[in-house]
Amino acid sequence: MLRILAVLLTLAVLSTAYSFTASAQSLPLDMVERIAAAADEGRRHQASLGDIIDERRQIANRQLETVVVSAIVERPELFQAIMQEAYRQAPESQANLNVTVVSMFPGFAGALPQPSREPPRRAAPETPRVVPPPDVRAQDIVRARAPAERPPDWPILPKDGGIDGYADKDPLEGLNRVFFYANGALDILVFEPLARGYRFITPEVAQNALGRAFDNLASPIIFADDLLQLRFQRAAVTFSRFAINSTVGVLGLFDVAAELGLEGHDADFGQTLYVYGVGDGIYLVLPFFGPTTARDAIGLGVDSLFDPRTWFLGSTERLALYAGEGVVRREELIEAVNYLIENAESNYDAVRAWTYQQRQLELSE
Repeated sequence: MLRILAVLLTLAVLSTAYSFTASAQSLPLDMVERIAAAADEGRRHQASLGDIIDERRQIANRQLETVVVSAIVERPELFQAIMQEAYRQAPESQANLNVTVVSMFPGFAGALPQPSREPPRRAAPETPRVVPPPDVRAQDIVRARAPAERPPDWPILPKDGGIDGYADKDPLEGLNRVFFYANGALDILVFEPLARGYRFITPEVAQNALGRAFDNLASPIIFADDLLQLRFQRAAVTFSRFAINSTVGVLGLFDVAAELGLEGHDADFGQTLYVYGVGDGIYLVLPFFGPTTARDAIGLGVDSLFDPRTWFLGSTERLALYAGEGVVRREELIEAVNYLIENAESNYDAVRAWTYQQRQLELSE
């Protein structure tokens, strides 16, 4: 059953069927504005950072490339028009754009247009208007735009008084920052474009169903940790949910158990260690996995032993399923990441504070 689910979910998440047409089309105005805004932001970063070469600048310089890649994922039939507009807005970035785009879309290597000699288009200063952030689709503006105010269920940024309980537990901050920015580059170049493409081609009802299916796959892990924490009533609920949703709920695509009054909850081995008095340890940023603590990093390893995917799937199927889940989870975080980028004074500090606050909520369950 897990093998079938792995194939179905992975195909649903990662497959895309686009047809490329050679007919010239003009770009939508919102796409032009996104490219222009990203080019302007890149120049501001260049001016503020000067000749300093570090991870922050490398990530900042990727903003235009990210917008262009996202636009191509969204409208591949406008490939040449998108590239022409990017050349026009940021002629100094043409070489980097070509390298990035060809690496992401090898099939378009022979379709790169000649650079435009027209000057960049700029919005008239006397007619200001609200412009969508660089990474927002016009048809999805409500869902994708970073909100002006923090939703009540999101953690609070440090500049707004949010608590960062890991700030004094970060002795490896220098190394953690290296991994933080490396993970950010991977997200910019791979996971964010995939997440936006997945959102674009997948109806919202299907997105919700896939999210529930991946939640259901975590049930054996939650069940094991419920037992280890001696929370037998919660364990019974977890077991019942898994049995009902895996059968009547069609491999977890539908949360039938919730309709019967069996609400789900989370549990992990890091939480289990917390129940038995084990402290956080130091703050860590792991390659690919992101921010965590020493205790919770151990928990990740132990929970993998409780995961049936470890035992019943081959390495290729398992990695494909994890990659599919990664895209689904990244799509769920598009608004949160936008909010952080738009409002945080320091992305590293903000993510560390968010990690702490979110973890405290999970441990208090």
